Amino acid sequence: MKFRNQFPDYQAYSNDGYLMNELTHSLLKALSYKIPLLLIELGKTRRGLDLDGTFRNMCDIISRHTNNDKTIHWGWNYIIRDFEDQFLDFQKLKFYKFMDCIVELTPFALSPVEDYNDIFEEHNFGYRLTNDPEKPWVCINPAVGMAVQIDDVIESTKEVCMQTAAHIKQAKEQLTRATDPRARKDAIRDCLSATEALMRKLTDTKSIDEADRHMRIDRDIWGPKVIVSEGIKLWKLFHEDYTDIRHGDFNISEITYEEAIYFVDRILAFVKYISSHAIDEQETELIF
Repeated sequence: MKFRNQFPDYQAYSNDGYLMNELTHSLLKALSYKIPLLLIELGKTRRGLDLDGTFRNMCDIISRHTNNDKTIHWGWNYIIRDFEDQFLDFQKLKFYKFMDCIVELTPFALSPVEDYNDIFEEHNFGYRLTNDPEKPWVCINPAVGMAVQIDDVIESTKEVCMQTAAHIKQAKEQLTRATDPRARKDAIRDCLSATEALMRKLTDTKSIDEADRHMRIDRDIWGPKVIVSEGIKLWKLFHEDYTDIRHGDFNISEITYEEAIYFVDRILAFVKYISSHAIDEQETELIF
C-alpha cells in the first residue's frame, strides 16, 4: 500500500514532538550511511550476490522517486556518492516519495524493520515500518488517531494522582514501540493501572470495585452512572477477555495497533473525565 493511501491526512499532522511530514538532514544522513552497511551484511549471507550491481539497482530505485537521472557509475566507491547525494534530495521533495522509497529498499537488508526503526526512533520519526505489506507503516505518535491528547491527561492528572500520571506517561512511551505486540498490551495495562490508582485514591478505597460503588452512589460529584461505570466496565473487559494483558502472559490474545489505540483512547477519556470532576470538587471546597 502506498503511504498516501494509508495516511491520506498526513500533511495536516503537526511536527511537534515527532517528524510527521518533513525530513531532517540528520535523519537522511544516518539512513544513507546505514543502508549500504545493511546490504553488505546481506551479502555475507547470500553467496554470489553482486554487491556493486545490487547497490546500483538500489541507487536507481532512489532516483526513480527523486526524479534524478540514474547513476552512470560502476564500482562501490563511486555508486555510494550518488546514493548519498540522491538520498539527501528527499529533504526537498514530497514526504510520501521518501516513505514509498523506503519500503522498496527494505528487501536489501536482513532485518529491515528492526534496523530502520532503530534509526527512526533515534531521530523522533513519527512512523515505524511493519512486516505487513498491506500496511507497511504504523504511526507511533499518540497525538494522531486519538481523540484524547495524552500529554494533556498526564498534566491534568498530576494535580490529582501522581501515580496515575506516571502510569499514563509510561503508556505513552510504550506506544512509541507500537510495532511490538507486547508494547501495545503494556500500554493498555498501564492505562488500566492508571484508572485503578485514580479511582482508589479519589474514593479512599482499597479496590476498584469498591471505588466504583462509591462513585455510582455519589452522583452529585461524579455525574451520570452511564459514564462513571465506564471505568469498571473496561477493567472487567480486560480481566475477562484479555487476561494476559493484566497477568503477564503475552501469548494468549492478539490485539492490533488500531485496537490498542481505541482502548487507550477510551480509557484515557474516562480518566480525563474523572480527574476533571475531582479538580472541580476541590475548587468548590476551597470556595466554601
